[in-house]
Amino acid sequence: MGLDRRAFLGLVAGGTVGIMFTPVPWKLIDDASIWTQNWPWIPKVPKGQIDYVTTTSKLCPAGEGLKIMRVAGNPVSAGGNPDHPLSRGGVSALARSEVYMLYSPARIKSPMKRNGKTFAPITWEQALIEMAEKLGAAKGSVASISGDATGTVNEVLTALVGKLGSAGTFMMPGEATSAAKALKLMGAQGQAGYDFENADTVLVLGADIFETWGTSTRNRKAFGATRPAGTKPASNYIYVGPTRNNTAAVCDQWIPASAADLGVVALGIAWHLLKAGATSTAPGFDTFKAVVNGGYGPEDVKRATGIGGDVLAGIAKTLMASKASLVVTGSPFGQGMGAAPVIAGMSLNMLLGRVNKPGGVFMLPELASVVPGALSRAAMLDGDLPAFLKGVESGKTPAPKALLVYDANPAYGLPEAATMAKALEKIPFKVSFSSFMDETAALCDLVLPNSLPLERYDDVVTPYGSGFCLYSLVRPIQKPIYDTKTSADVLLALARKLSIDLKFDNFQQVLKEKVASLSKASGGFVAKDVMPWQVAAGKPAPALVGGDLWKALEAGYAWTMVGQVAQTGMGFASEVVAKAVKAGKPAAGATLAPYAQLRTGTPATGIPCQDLTTVPDTELLGETTLVRLNSETAKTLGLKKGQMVKLSAAGVDCQAKVHIFESVMTGMVSAPLGFGHTAFDYFSQGKGANYLSLMAVAEEPGSGMSTWIASEVKIA
Repeated sequence: MGLDRRAFLGLVAGGTVGIMFTPVPWKLIDDASIWTQNWPWIPKVPKGQIDYVTTTSKLCPAGEGLKIMRVAGNPVSAGGNPDHPLSRGGVSALARSEVYMLYSPARIKSPMKRNGKTFAPITWEQALIEMAEKLGAAKGSVASISGDATGTVNEVLTALVGKLGSAGTFMMPGEATSAAKALKLMGAQGQAGYDFENADTVLVLGADIFETWGTSTRNRKAFGATRPAGTKPASNYIYVGPTRNNTAAVCDQWIPASAADLGVVALGIAWHLLKAGATSTAPGFDTFKAVVNGGYGPEDVKRATGIGGDVLAGIAKTLMASKASLVVTGSPFGQGMGAAPVIAGMSLNMLLGRVNKPGGVFMLPELASVVPGALSRAAMLDGDLPAFLKGVESGKTPAPKALLVYDANPAYGLPEAATMAKALEKIPFKVSFSSFMDETAALCDLVLPNSLPLERYDDVVTPYGSGFCLYSLVRPIQKPIYDTKTSADVLLALARKLSIDLKFDNFQQVLKEKVASLSKASGGFVAKDVMPWQVAAGKPAPALVGGDLWKALEAGYAWTMVGQVAQTGMGFASEVVAKAVKAGKPAAGATLAPYAQLRTGTPATGIPCQDLTTVPDTELLGETTLVRLNSETAKTLGLKKGQMVKLSAAGVDCQAKVHIFESVMTGMVSAPLGFGHTAFDYFSQGKGANYLSLMAVAEEPGSGMSTWIASEVKIA
């Protein structure tokens, strides 16, 4: 892919964003990966025949297709699969780690049972017997938490917990959580999908679309396709957010704004659209118009955000003049946003007539469940995990008698992490289905290691942000290295021990039935010669050729469908916007503006060992993380470059060094996430601080959902 000169200069200014767009830094990572093979736990590359096999990444939330190089049947490196619509040859730093994570020192090598303050190995049969006994006794009070936002494994998990008597079924919060709540309040149907490939102007409100938001690898490819080297860009990207992050660094315009003010900015743009004559027949339009005209004029927005009316008027003019404009709203660090800012951003798409239109927002149908009694994805996203755990910790919510945690690390990856960990400690029996000894696994009674994606069957179903429905298969390319099992198979075996009928004997049967159901879906096809965004733009969809769809998926192709749900009842949810989006005065103190990067992993993976070698000294120096302030903020606070400081909020103190960085707006303290682990291995443990623990949870007016998008911090 090519980049124009302006985007290239943005890459230089943005520093690490270059890792995503250019091949040169990946050569550096290749070198780092080669170096890691000298570490004692990494087996030496054998001599033998070289071949390539395809699968899909499950460690990376972007769900890109992978091409794995093997030598004598042993995987040695992972690259992007050019035949997969979510990768097209691209790969993220985390997906690139799939092979090396097989040998991570943090891997759990066999089932473990708590023995006082330590763990002792047990057999799988012993683990099943203990689980059956404890869960049988806990019937009516069993909760679950899943960190897998795209897997059919959730059907098995929620069906089992439902049969046992659910005390709550939760997803780890992320971008999809806020969007699902917003769409529900708006009366919309389906999952929001963003057609970047056909958009010519993209306004990004907060979301780090090229790093941690949605289908980030696919988003980068779509961006690059409109900017071939040596030609005028065919797209215009505008970013609004607190830092010139990996997305803002390559956009055509960066407009500084606090994450707490993104809804205000959206309504400020709506004011200019309405003034120019934008209208809608959607429910609640008149009330929405009154709300916007009554408090989000140019002076109101400037007083709240510092952004001049001419800037927002220019954005509105650009959006209206574009043939295919698109507005994307999300959290700068991938979680914590309320429903109201998403509603405000989606309202711009409605005013522009960009819902269910090429280059706009498609409302995608949810694929049918195949496990009887399973919850839908929408139902899972409706749960509020931070509110539930805070209620348990305070005693306002009864603690469940048992908790099943799948591929999730709530003791580390939620705001007010110390509070969340205390809540987990109140639950009498806890089981972690984790591949690694993370902070939550360390609190559990049983730890049952999930085989890693290269060792198991799994799937990826329409990741949030994808502009089209998608189904992609994860398949084992080698046998498990250790005594691990596919967690879905363990859950099905547990159901049999409890005499619960979930219809299937093993997870591969579940996946095959899921694939069989796709063959019956109208309009679905295998993306080969024709891609889904081409169909969205008007190209005829190829027929789903009769035969074995399973084989096509095993060959690395993806099933796709350009489906959309009619939005007869989708409205503006003006009452929520009026209560939650406030154009007030800027905060007096410093505001925490976290940022997340895939090279520092996820709460469930920790920092991949070889990716630690790519973290610059401006983020981690020795064992200390650095926070970014611009020179004006540093001067106001009396701080100097390299100075050790203490950040305090939510009853927690975090240490840091000061890094002066002008691409942070005044009044903000930008802090890297992914550090500060107390578990995992040497490459994650004790490296800096977990700044997410400083984020205070609040209840959003109008929606009632938990938010932690921006917290004031004291710096001393």
